[in-house]
Amino acid sequence: MAIQNNALPAAIASKSPGEGLAFYIAQLWKTIVIVGSLAFLLYLVWGGIQWLMSGGDKTKVEEAKAKISNAIMGLAVLVISYAVVLFIEAVFKINILKPEFPTV
Repeated sequence: MAIQNNALPAAIASKSPGEGLAFYIAQLWKTIVIVGSLAFLLYLVWGGIQWLMSGGDKTKVEEAKAKISNAIMGLAVLVISYAVVLFIEAVFKINILKPEFPTV
């Protein structure tokens, strides 16, 4: 009799250990992209508001510019990670974000 983990959803518990790990890695990447996108928006708006509220003070304007440029660099990292995933999917003809293993 096989050991069954009732804490896992049935769709995951029925898969092999490798399939389950691949599923959770894909879910982790999706979560990181969503959280990173929200962080980008928050940081961009924060920098914009800080720039508007600076009152012409050069140090505050520079801090706001740094926040905005950091937000844009973070977005670039997210876009590059997505481009890498799409490239790998195109080259190897596999769907990384929805891993399916062939059965015998």
